[in-house]
Amino acid sequence: MSGALAERAFALKIQKMGFEDVRLGERIPYGVEEAALYPLFTPALIQLMREVIPPDRQDTVAVSVIAKARKPA
Repeated sequence: MSGALAERAFALKIQKMGFEDVRLGERIPYGVEEAALYPLFTPALIQLMREVIPPDRQDTVAVSVIAKARKPA
C-alpha cells in the first residue's frame, strides 16, 4: 500500500507541474543485483544491502514506474 501512496503523490506532483492525463503504467521490479549495475549504488552500499536485506526480499528492493502524461499546448 505504501508504494501505491507514493505513486499517487508522484502523479499529483506531475499534475501540479501542468501535465494532464497522467497515467502510471508498467512497474519494473529491481533487486540488489540490478541496483549494483548503477553508479548511484556504491559497492559498500550494495554490500550493506546484501547483509541487511533478507535474502528472500533481495529480488525486489525497488520498483520503477513508467509514467505517461501530456503537456497542454
